Formats: sequence, C-alpha cells, structure tokens
Amino acid sequence: MKIVNLQCPNCGARLIIENNMYVCNSCGTTIAIDYDESDVEFERAKNEVEIEAKRQAHEKELLERQYELQQKAQIESEKRQIKRERQAAAKSAVQIWIRRLVALLIFAGICYGGYRMYLYMRDQVAEGYYPGGAVATPTPAPNYNITPEDIKDDLDSFIETGKKIQMEIDQCGVKTENGIIHFFDKTGAEFLDAYIVSNIPDTRDSESTRLVLIYQVTWYNEEDGEKICYDAVYFDGIKVNPNGGIVSNYNGETISRSEAAWGWSMEYSFEEYSQCYLENIKALGGTVTEVVINSSFSTETAETEETEPVDAEAEDEEYYEEV
Repeated sequence: MKIVNLQCPNCGARLIIENNMYVCNSCGTTIAIDYDESDVEFERAKNEVEIEAKRQAHEKELLERQYELQQKAQIESEKRQIKRERQAAAKSAVQIWIRRLVALLIFAGICYGGYRMYLYMRDQVAEGYYPGGAVATPTPAPNYNITPEDIKDDLDSFIETGKKIQMEIDQCGVKTENGIIHFFDKTGAEFLDAYIVSNIPDTRDSESTRLVLIYQVTWYNEEDGEKICYDAVYFDGIKVNPNGGIVSNYNGETISRSEAAWGWSMEYSFEEYSQCYLENIKALGGTVTEVVINSSFSTETAETEETEPVDAEAEDEEYYEEV
C-alpha cells in the first residue's frame, strides 16, 4: 500500500517526494509524514472487525426482532383459534340444548296426546261405542274345542286327505332275522276310526285338540306277500266356525314313530292296532272322544275317555317283552 496524490495544506498544490520528504511545487513548503504501512493495515483490520461486529450485532438484533414478531403473531393466532373454538363449543352446546328441549317438548306432546286419546277411548268403550258411532263388538277368541257334530260335514275331506298322506309313503324297507332287507310297496290305506283328542296338556291352544284318523295300510312284497299294518294321520289347528262347521287348512301330519313301529332305518307303521292307538292317541294325555260313524255317514259321540301322558319308551319295552 502506498500514498499517492498528496496536496499541500497551504496552497493546495501537488506534493513531491525529495529526500524522503514531501515538498510543495508551488510554495516550497516541506511536510514530514509519519507513515507506517503496518499501522495502516492495523487500522484497516480494526475497522473491518468493528464493521463485522456491528454487522453481526445488527443481524442479531434483526433476528431477535423477527423472533419477537413471530412469537407475537403466533400468540395472536393461538388466541384467535382459542376464541373460535370457544365460540364453536358454545354454539354446539346451545344447539344440543335446543335439540333436547325440542325432543322433550315433542315427547311431552306425544305423551299428553296419548293420555288424552286413552281417556277419550276409555269413555267411548265405557259407553259401548267407538269413534264414528259404531257399536263396539268384541272379537271372540278362536275356539279349538271341536266336537264330532262340528266336523261331520267335513269328515270325508279329512279322511281323503289323510289317505293321500298315507299313500305318499309308498315304500318301506324291513330287515329280516338274517339281516337281509326286504322292500315292501304300499298298496292301500283303508280308513278305520276317527278320534278327537282334546285338552292336550303343555301345548298351545291351536295344538290342544287333534283329530286323529287311523288307517289300515297294506304293504306288499313279491317274496313275503302282503303285510297288514296300522298307521294314523292327525290334524290340529281346527277352529270352530261361529257360523257353523269348522275352519281348517287340512294340513295333516304323521307322528314320529317309536322303535316299536314296523320298518327298518325309518318306522313307517305299526303291526298292532293297540300300539298305533297308544302312540297316536293315548300318549297325548288328553280327553279322547271317538267319532262314531253310522251307515248314513253321520257322526255320533261315543263315550269319552280321560287319558294321561304316556311314556312311549316304557310302553315300547313292555311291547317287546310281550313279543
């Protein structure tokens, strides 16, 4: 680094160097300058350090100011968010209470209306009238307690339906003493007797009375010939028609026969009439009334028989002992 273009402090003329001195060309003034490049470098370095320190201090101040502004902005944002949440919560709570109040008013209105309707209908029923002025006619409960007189006009329909059900079971397999299975074909089902079993315990009203029809069924095998057995079909759910006769769907069924019945893998009928009567009628434990059919196909009521529920398995054991 060097000094250039120096001027005289007296006249402003240019200074020149002579014998390591600075001399004015115009007025001849001689000037001594104490110049040390190391001092200049030191001053320059010191100035740069101060400038850098000031710059860093300024940047730090700017950063701190920026941080403070960001903190204030964040705090203000959080305050606004909390305020919005409080307003939303208050609005939601008000809406919930309004809904509850409306629901309570509606419920109270329904209860009050129902109570008023109850009072009105009670007064109408007490007077024997329903709205509109019509006389209140109570609907009688279904009467399932049928008698032979009730079914006399429909007995032939029950008999034909029962025969059809019997003939639908058209084949029976029977295992012989040698373990060989012989198959029999059903060739006929002849109606024998009809019974009404009423007051059957532990049943619904519609199942408390049965019409039971007993048939003599004939099985045939070419090798063994004919086999005469007995089986039954029952009808329940028969209602007495207030206008006369009965109401029925004529949907007959057969019972689940015990092992005392005749057949292999599935019992199809009974070899003895008494066993058929036992499982289809006596085992029900109801009041048994025989439907007596005279020559003109009209019915008569025979003497009724009171029975108690029978243990079918115990009866089967007695049956096998007798055989």
